Amino acid sequence: MWRHVCFMFIAARVAYSNTILVNTPVGLIRGAKALDGEYYTFFGIPYGSVNRTNLFGAPEKYPKFDYIFEAVNDSAICAQIQDNIIQGTSDCLQLNIFVPISANIDHRLPVMVHIHGGYFIFGSKSSEIYGPKYLVRHDVILVVINYRLGPYGFMCLDIPEVPGNQGLKDQVLALRWIKQNIESFGGDATKITVFGVSAGGHSIEFHMLSDNEILFNNAILQSGSAEAATVFTDHDKIAPIRIAKRLGLSTNSLTKAITYLSSLDTNKVIQASNDLSITFKPCVEKKFKGVTPFLTRHWVNADIPKVKDISILLGFCENELLLQNINSSISEFPALIRNRLRNTFNFDYRNLIRAQKVIQNYYLRNKNVNTDLPIAAYFDSDFTYIHPIQRSIKKFLKSKPKSLFYYMFSYNGTRNFRKNAEKIKIGSAVHADEIGYLFDVESLVEEQNPEDMLVLDRMTTMWTNFAKYGDPTPYTSDLLDVKWTQLSNKRYTYLNINSTSTIGQRPAADRMTFWDLFYINNKKYQKGYHDD
Repeated sequence: MWRHVCFMFIAARVAYSNTILVNTPVGLIRGAKALDGEYYTFFGIPYGSVNRTNLFGAPEKYPKFDYIFEAVNDSAICAQIQDNIIQGTSDCLQLNIFVPISANIDHRLPVMVHIHGGYFIFGSKSSEIYGPKYLVRHDVILVVINYRLGPYGFMCLDIPEVPGNQGLKDQVLALRWIKQNIESFGGDATKITVFGVSAGGHSIEFHMLSDNEILFNNAILQSGSAEAATVFTDHDKIAPIRIAKRLGLSTNSLTKAITYLSSLDTNKVIQASNDLSITFKPCVEKKFKGVTPFLTRHWVNADIPKVKDISILLGFCENELLLQNINSSISEFPALIRNRLRNTFNFDYRNLIRAQKVIQNYYLRNKNVNTDLPIAAYFDSDFTYIHPIQRSIKKFLKSKPKSLFYYMFSYNGTRNFRKNAEKIKIGSAVHADEIGYLFDVESLVEEQNPEDMLVLDRMTTMWTNFAKYGDPTPYTSDLLDVKWTQLSNKRYTYLNINSTSTIGQRPAADRMTFWDLFYINNKKYQKGYHDD
């Protein structure tokens, strides 16, 4: 095969100048040379499809091509709503591949697979956000995938037709496609690193917990944890019946409702789901004969023995949820605490108020909290992301991964993805800000200052080093100015990523100790702890 692939590469360069033809196990795929770097682009390659009579069911493998697939269209996104704009389609199970020109038969490159974030509600593989040029210049192949979202990806019912976690099963199908086909593009199928922010990071931990085989060697979880508060929801087991009724069909049959909704335009279903305020997230599936599950045990209880063969890098942004709480007042603080607690604990009213007062008093009296920022931002960041990540770390350490690296991203610059979009001038890095230092984001300013580019060069070097070696700093240099030491039970070290990198011990230690004690004292109320 490799001789044939090599021939196809050479023939395509001669025949088409700026295009390239790759012979893969699924057929011939034609890509093009990028305009902004020494790499090839392959857009919109289908890896799966969905049954038209059940758009909410498990994905199916896309059939082999009996023609040359022209990989030039990056427009497909999965049905979704973001900022009240509804868009997308069910015909969206596609991936993009970006291949450095240096990749060939004698030079197989490590592969980095990006899983996008968006709270399992929105997002896509779009190169407008996930432009590859800064990563692929480090001699790695980048793959970015779509997966189903909202009701199509995460409707969770107690029926075999829609058992749940369809979006995560899409990801499994994409990873299998990559494993089976990436060598045709010059990739090394034994060196696959998955990485993602927020829901992308959550997804990666779910893959480690799942009933499926592990399809990657390294994992980078950016502000992502299966323990995160944004993962939890109370699933509506009659959601399709409610949505169908809103769209004109009155029935008590889940099967009839699913068939009806599958016949409708996806925009209508997304709009109705949004109007009814139905939330769709990952779930613990009920087992059915003849149905392959993704997750059948609650992640709160579960150990992660699979990580013993995986190198893991994970971390968070210093002021994760500052943006969401920028205008929060002290008077709103108690209600915010109660809302967050309801999502993850089964408190009765008396215990809810008790817990709220304990948390409220702690944050209002904490001398280590910067009073220039809303108190709510500290609480929300800690509760939703930072402490859940530390709970994941404890599980990882228990199962002894190949290596484990921890970071805090605290840099402020013109490429901070969310802060600059929202014009936030106070505080440190917020949720997803590091995207701008890994990817070529179209909306960011063209002219960069040297310090921003230094942080970008450092981040992309560390991330790609991890993909190559399982170690972000296998050497030190002017660029990699600090040796990033592994985290262990004895040394809870982390790297503070800023214009100058520093090694520290357990970030936000005082606040994390508070939350350690809170969870110990309220364990019996935690959702999922008893597989509820």
